[in-house]
Amino acid sequence: MKKALISVALSALALGGLSGVQFAAAAGPGPAYLNVMSFTAEAENANRAELSVTTRGDIPWHADAFITSKLGVGFAWVDPNSSTVFAMTIHPTLGVDSTQNPQGWHAHVVTLQGGATAPNDLCIKSVDSAPRVGISMEDNTLEVRVHGSDLPWAPGRVKAAAGFIIQADTGCASGLAVELITSSTSADRSEDPGGEKIDVGR
Repeated sequence: MKKALISVALSALALGGLSGVQFAAAAGPGPAYLNVMSFTAEAENANRAELSVTTRGDIPWHADAFITSKLGVGFAWVDPNSSTVFAMTIHPTLGVDSTQNPQGWHAHVVTLQGGATAPNDLCIKSVDSAPRVGISMEDNTLEVRVHGSDLPWAPGRVKAAAGFIIQADTGCASGLAVELITSSTSADRSEDPGGEKIDVGR
């Protein structure tokens, strides 16, 4: 039921926005490291922003058996009034589409839309860019530093973050969809993920 609520919410987002609608937390099929417990999205200064997710399991640096069995996985930060998300993805099975860590974690700006076939939640309408970012990861926390101009919206507009699986879907014009794993509410934001970091610079 909770996963269905998120599906309805994100579908509404893709078709025109979600002003006033709160995202509920839910767990779908997939490893604990795709189940988002909390997130941040903040401007560090006039030019740079930092986004993070903290999950229920340690996030692998490299593709594990689950990731290689799928087209790919990732995390998305969502402004409920926009159909465009900022995503961190890893998808060696799907192929190379970034010059930064092409076989590992890298960033995309992605536009979503409705029309996906269940159990998928949203179609991938387009991959709009692949900005270079700074990546920090330790255990179950992933942090991203990105130029504000590379984001599709101001970081303060982010109200949810979710883990997802990239799936093939003939109902989508692109042939690709996302299946949502989890979402966290803005009330669950983590102000200080903490811990030591391993960095991949810009």
